[in-house]
Amino acid sequence: MYRPCCVGSYDGTRGRAVQEDVMDVPIFSDTRAHQGVTLLVVRPHPDDESIATGGMLASYSTRGVRTGVVICTGGEEGAIHDPDLDPVADRPRLHAIRAQEVRDACTILGGGLYAHPDHIMCSRVSVDAFHAAGYAHAYPEAGPPWRVAKLYAIAQIDDGQWGALLPEFKVAGVDTAFLERQRHHARRPGPETATVALDVRPYSELQRQALRAHRTQISRESFLVNLPVDLRRRAFATAYFLRLFPPTAPGEHELDLLAGLDGTARIG
Repeated sequence: MYRPCCVGSYDGTRGRAVQEDVMDVPIFSDTRAHQGVTLLVVRPHPDDESIATGGMLASYSTRGVRTGVVICTGGEEGAIHDPDLDPVADRPRLHAIRAQEVRDACTILGGGLYAHPDHIMCSRVSVDAFHAAGYAHAYPEAGPPWRVAKLYAIAQIDDGQWGALLPEFKVAGVDTAFLERQRHHARRPGPETATVALDVRPYSELQRQALRAHRTQISRESFLVNLPVDLRRRAFATAYFLRLFPPTAPGEHELDLLAGLDGTARIG
């Protein structure tokens, strides 16, 4: 299943959630609430914005690119990993707690937040919305049409990096059973199948801080937040994306998600 991110210019009006719930109103990490969004990430659950796209969001925000995040569910059904919370007594307010965690994470990553808990099929809904946004007659009540320049999906790539780092993971005390099991499965597509391979090593610490903001979902002992600094930079060095629209030519690659929009060149 694809996990889309859209690239274009978005003014935050068409399709804006109108409910009064804390997860249903746009949340901005700065004072530029009325400026357009250039890069919008759509993720199914709270903390997904930090796990798979945290480095990318931090990268573009640092470069001054206006970014946004859509979280499609409230995360109310997940387990509670924060030892300071009671799994029973605090569950009724878990929705609000995780909304705040996403806000905190987006502040660290420099991304604005648009959240809507009613979407269940994140990928399908996102792709349908991408195409419908440009048609004035599709949802006229949602506002003027908005034609998005590009649509990317997070690419599940095996670049061999984690396999190469396996001995170091063991030395760091990481439970590597999941990596050992993967050796017996079919290898995922390689880096050559991705349209964009984005170096996010400089933003490794920002991503870790954003992950730590999700205290109810990511335990303090998780390797996601406890890897040694250098090992973490190498383990989470690259974020891979596949361009869904416009369709890519065979072997086509880009240096950046904004290639062709800001003068950045393609490389293939």
